[in-house]
Amino acid sequence: MLFEKLANKSPRDLNISTWMSLRDTYESVFKNTKFDDFMHALRDGIEKGHITEEVLNDRRLEHLAHDQMCPDYPFLYACVLNDLAQKTLDCGNNDAGWSLLVQASASAKEAAVHAFYNSEIDIPAALKRRRAVTGAEASNAKLQPAKDYAITLMTERRPKHGWDDLTHAAESIEKELSDFIHNQRISLSKERIVTTIKRWHREDDSFRSLLNAIIPTI
Repeated sequence: MLFEKLANKSPRDLNISTWMSLRDTYESVFKNTKFDDFMHALRDGIEKGHITEEVLNDRRLEHLAHDQMCPDYPFLYACVLNDLAQKTLDCGNNDAGWSLLVQASASAKEAAVHAFYNSEIDIPAALKRRRAVTGAEASNAKLQPAKDYAITLMTERRPKHGWDDLTHAAESIEKELSDFIHNQRISLSKERIVTTIKRWHREDDSFRSLLNAIIPTI
């Protein structure tokens, strides 16, 4: 689909549409400055040797290392490539121009997407929430053997008449589960086994479902 769309465009059309995309992105990110002024400064920087391929490579590494959701680098890269493509087309070299145009168009689209998400989503907060979720998942994975053993013990130790309630079941397996936690070096308080089992029942849907099958009166 992408190549079909490109095939239906002339090099000049693609060059112009990329400029339009870059202008829209610039105006959405930098509301108090003008895109034409930015491009004038960029071309001046290239002519004076302040913006080189080496500088762009350094900016790319910074982008990859620190903030891949920031639109700044793909935007800058697209501007440089599209300007080079325009000059190449002016010289009549359409083949070389196409290569630059395709890269410029892709980088402009990346910049537009990043600019949109940065405006619509609180990225730092989203990353913080994701780290919190990842941390919780890792913590749960470490506790899972203790939860599994608790279920096993309550199943094996269940009296003929059944458990009276969750407290009865938890207190009955307290010593065995405490020994298991100690031997497996699981980071849990051995002095609060009953309280811990009740918390698992409240917070862990899977654990609660298994307990409900063992202790129907919960």
